[in-house]
Amino acid sequence: MSKQLFKIIFPALAILLFAKCAQVAPLNGGKRDVDPPKLIEAIPLNRTINFNSDQIVLKFNENVKLQDLPNQLIVSPKLSFDPDIEADGKKITISFKKQTLLPNTTYRFYFGKAVIDMTEGNAIPNFEYVFATGNNIDSLKIKGTIINAFNNKPESDVTIGLYNITEEVDSLPYKRSPNYITRTSQNGSFQFTNLPYTIYKVFGFLDKNKNYLYDGDAEKISFYGSDLDLKSDTSIKLSLFKEEPAKVFIKKINSPYFGFTQIILNKKSLLSLNTLNKSDEKNIYETNPGIEKDTLSFYYKNIKDTLPLILKNSSFKKIDTIKVQLPKTNALKKNFSFTTNASTGKLPLQKPLQIRFINWMDTNKLAISKIKLTSKTDSLIKIEKLNYKWLNITTLEIGNKLKQGIRYSLKVDTNAFFDENGIKNDSLKLEFETENENELGKLSLKLLFNKKQGYLIQLIDQQEQIVKEKFISFSLSGSNATTIDFTNVTPGTYQIKIVFDDNENKKWDTGNIISKIQPEHVFIHPKPIKILSDWEIEEEILIKE
Repeated sequence: MSKQLFKIIFPALAILLFAKCAQVAPLNGGKRDVDPPKLIEAIPLNRTINFNSDQIVLKFNENVKLQDLPNQLIVSPKLSFDPDIEADGKKITISFKKQTLLPNTTYRFYFGKAVIDMTEGNAIPNFEYVFATGNNIDSLKIKGTIINAFNNKPESDVTIGLYNITEEVDSLPYKRSPNYITRTSQNGSFQFTNLPYTIYKVFGFLDKNKNYLYDGDAEKISFYGSDLDLKSDTSIKLSLFKEEPAKVFIKKINSPYFGFTQIILNKKSLLSLNTLNKSDEKNIYETNPGIEKDTLSFYYKNIKDTLPLILKNSSFKKIDTIKVQLPKTNALKKNFSFTTNASTGKLPLQKPLQIRFINWMDTNKLAISKIKLTSKTDSLIKIEKLNYKWLNITTLEIGNKLKQGIRYSLKVDTNAFFDENGIKNDSLKLEFETENENELGKLSLKLLFNKKQGYLIQLIDQQEQIVKEKFISFSLSGSNATTIDFTNVTPGTYQIKIVFDDNENKKWDTGNIISKIQPEHVFIHPKPIKILSDWEIEEEILIKE
């Protein structure tokens, strides 16, 4: 190779080599850190006895921070002050006044998932620090579960409190915060550890405002039926319920549109309504009178601005005088709406067709010629001669006896109906089919109980709504076994719910703290029941509770 050629090739090779070395490659940071921080030192040591300090230092293997500490941290027994807790680099410092610690007491700082690393947010699960001001660490445990008393579902984030007060105090959860506190997990379970031997009272409540007190019927509550004499590790079960309000009051008066008003109370009562002015009596119409309810609904006409009323509550022997501010008449819409009980396309079995309005209707002004009901069998269309009657000021019933499994069409032209203000309807066309017995199923339940009392047997759907129910009771001389049938059940998946109706009032009753009454027990059959059309299902249930 000549020197001249070398002078040309060498610089070219050097440039190529340099360019290759200078290429930028993506950085690989390695595997994502999924490990939580590790405690490498505690000063004083975790589970120290004869504790005599005003500060705790917890050192970790990496930088840490505190997340959601107010909701995660539980100190048991509860301190009379909030300790100062700070995270700085690889350590957490807890500072408090040592003179406020009780003698011969085991303290537990439970951090839950509050301690996380700085980079990835990995939490130390169930992290805790324990110490004792006496010669030994208390070691007794209480495990438990809490369920909703009405549907047996687990309740999460419930504050469970232990009160080491032996005297009888009915209003204890109202007035004092618990000595020991924990909270339930997603599956309704809870646990107390490092407890001393003593006698406890146990309450659980949904502490909405985090004040560690039960604030009455605004919150749900539960209680253990007796004092808990803790001599060894113990398991308990609690049922959470909402008490009936001690007082009744009007929560809200709602007038969604001109001509209709609702008076909403905080609890169900037997209510009746009268006008303060006698001249207004014929101008109001109460719906569903004479039954227990928490919402009193009524229609009105020929009244403007303000309506003075007398509300009588027979359940609480109370009478209130109220003034209802009515919406302006220009709140009226040009046309009004109405529905039928076949709006889903199916008319329930053996039910007459009903047209339901949201206004006070002029029942004397009906253009029946503008309403047509036709049936279709194969290709034959038949016009039905209408039989009808007004059931009340908002419901027109079509009295025609409709055949099972037949397609029908209801057509309503404009100006067929008029309300008391002269407002007319829009047109409506509804296609529907009458339900057929062959489309429905039957459930036969064979039940065996171990106790003679009243029971409410309910068939509930997947939205926990009662589809059908029956009440049964047993005589002292009779058998504890019975069979009940639920007929004409729409195909679907259901569950059996059994209410232990102790007072046999044919409804589920909640509990009461002051009277020490637990809510009525509920049994939910764990096996889902699938109802098929034109099929009978048999199910045997043995109640051992």
